[in-house]
Amino acid sequence: MINRDNEKLDVGLTMGRLNWLLMALLSVLLVGCSKAPTEPKLLADTANQVMSPLYAELNSQTQQLLQQSQAFCQAPSEQTQQQLQQQWRDTMNAWARVQPIGFGPVETGNLRWKIQFWPDRKDLTSKKTEALIRSDETLTAERVAAASVSVQGLAALEYLLFDERVKAVSFYQQNSRRCELLQAIAERVHQVTQQVEDEWPDFAAKFAQPSVDNPLYPDNKAALAELLNTLVVGVEVVKRNKLGLPIANGANAQHAKPYRLEAWRSQYSLALMRASTETLEQLYRGNGGFGLSAYLQEQDAVDDALLGAIDEAFAAVNTQFAAIEAPLFTQIKQPEYYAQLTNLRQRLDLLQRQLAKLPEKLDISLGFNSNDGD
Repeated sequence: MINRDNEKLDVGLTMGRLNWLLMALLSVLLVGCSKAPTEPKLLADTANQVMSPLYAELNSQTQQLLQQSQAFCQAPSEQTQQQLQQQWRDTMNAWARVQPIGFGPVETGNLRWKIQFWPDRKDLTSKKTEALIRSDETLTAERVAAASVSVQGLAALEYLLFDERVKAVSFYQQNSRRCELLQAIAERVHQVTQQVEDEWPDFAAKFAQPSVDNPLYPDNKAALAELLNTLVVGVEVVKRNKLGLPIANGANAQHAKPYRLEAWRSQYSLALMRASTETLEQLYRGNGGFGLSAYLQEQDAVDDALLGAIDEAFAAVNTQFAAIEAPLFTQIKQPEYYAQLTNLRQRLDLLQRQLAKLPEKLDISLGFNSNDGD
């Protein structure tokens, strides 16, 4: 006679063992998934969610800058000039957000310098711009493209729009060549940013998909090195060029050099400094995607203390930016104001030193970056 109770017990034990085996297998699979390399997602999200929108925004702003320059020259007035000046600020802000990206198409063919010639220690921008206006050459975007980089970009437009010696609307009403050059430079700037945006997707694909056949990034470590280098050098450029040059690296207020400020004519220096720093933080945090900070949290070689120190350093820089009132140009020689700028430089220096610890932690060597010069 069959013992149904024993049969049920055997079936129950068998099912229990099967469930246990399935759970054990699932656990192994989950552990395997959690340890899967996350570099591809980090690189793809950084390229697509941080950098691509910045390039698109820059190109959109230069297009509007061209349109506003045409509108101003069709009817030069205080109102149309103010609208054009504001569009220049918006465009320059978009460029300041792209500036920290120290690799990609903007680094080829001197395109960075063609968008903005700076630092300009000898004031070549005003000298060469006026020389071009005085010439008898036809002023077109093609002529501007063949000229010195000092008359090709946003710095030359700033001179034409904000310099106290030449910005009067009457100058444009009386001399049509000023408007011809203004429009030609705006058109040339848009041509350059259009080229950068057109070339970016191919470069982004190389950055996001390293492989042995990839001429730029043969492996994930090479792409990670590029990202880390951009962060470290990007903070250095803000600290040294945008801030260090005008404050004479913290000597004293009497030695401050306001004409070394970026965009001193428009008195827009502080906003641009902050915009570049905000991009650096986006590159670190990921702008809503899987950023470097999230990736570092998964790496055993990077301790929580360092990540906390980087967070604190970013917060300290942001706090100090908020405490400083614009414009720098008119206040930089005031001792109390100068002290605030020196404090900001010290906080940027601390941020850079904390970020500079990451490559060694990840066993990555940083190479030379063209942004590291002046």
